[in-house]
Amino acid sequence: MTLFYSGRHRAVRPSTVSRSAGLSIAAVAAAGIAAPAMIATSASAAPATVSTNSTKSTFTGTVSYGDRGSSVKAVQRKVGVRADGVFGPATRSAVKRYQSRHGLVADGIVGSRTGAKMGLSRSSSSSSASRSTSRTNFSGLVRQGSRGNVVKQVQRIVGVSADGVFGSRTASAVKSWQRSHGLTADGVVGPQTGSRMGLSGSSSSSSSTVKASSSTSTNTSSSSVLGTAARYVGTPYRYGGTTPSGFDCSGYTQYVFAKHGKSLPRTAEAQRRAATPVSSPRPGDLVFFGAPAYHMGIYAGNGQMYDAGSSRTNVTKRSIWTSAVTYGRV
Repeated sequence: MTLFYSGRHRAVRPSTVSRSAGLSIAAVAAAGIAAPAMIATSASAAPATVSTNSTKSTFTGTVSYGDRGSSVKAVQRKVGVRADGVFGPATRSAVKRYQSRHGLVADGIVGSRTGAKMGLSRSSSSSSASRSTSRTNFSGLVRQGSRGNVVKQVQRIVGVSADGVFGSRTASAVKSWQRSHGLTADGVVGPQTGSRMGLSGSSSSSSSTVKASSSTSTNTSSSSVLGTAARYVGTPYRYGGTTPSGFDCSGYTQYVFAKHGKSLPRTAEAQRRAATPVSSPRPGDLVFFGAPAYHMGIYAGNGQMYDAGSSRTNVTKRSIWTSAVTYGRV
């Protein structure tokens, strides 16, 4: 075949190289001489290249903030931090960086996708370190001010010094743990958080926790008080209100307890002074915000209360949003 380029022409033989290469290989083979490595075909070279990302494990557990043990050590080695077996802030930050580099959701939690990408073994998910996978039925309540063995359990899980005293540092660590596990970050270890932490059901009988089913004083049944409190959910908030046409916070509690033969003073601070302070609240006790009290409600158990909050919320049942509260019993 003849091609023309700018007035010149030359014969092009596209099969010359391949034909000569084939002859050369054939000639070398015929002579009994080994072919040089440089002429090996791509088909023979391909098996030598192995992608490390192609060998993923099947990981079904969850390792996250507050966990401890061999699974945490395995994660720490993968992300390049000191393998002390405690999943703390440094480990969580390193896990997030690893996830970002590998195109994963950077939530700091080693779940099935992240664990598989890291090449963690299936057995890691059953390690005692992954407490979040072994849920229990916990019915107690541990919060700031609580003390005892259950508090120590919580502290070990969230990665703070296990001194058995639930202080502000423990509350902050609990909030971080709750956020990392998709829970309401209120710093209170109630049934949901405690069960997720793997706390034993018997722990709820400790002196540092509160039974959600415990009764109030002998004169007033918690179930009847809470039943009355629930009856007025949705009642409009009205400043100075003391009737079902409109309540403020202390007017609401005064009205509810009056239905059960309990006479309370008119204002929140006066009710705080009249109540007997308790460190382990029971459903049906009063909960006070501030001293002197600027707001109050009726404790409903599990970190919740009934209260007449404001014109935006009216009378409602909701979570207690701060640990800076006190409790009183009447």
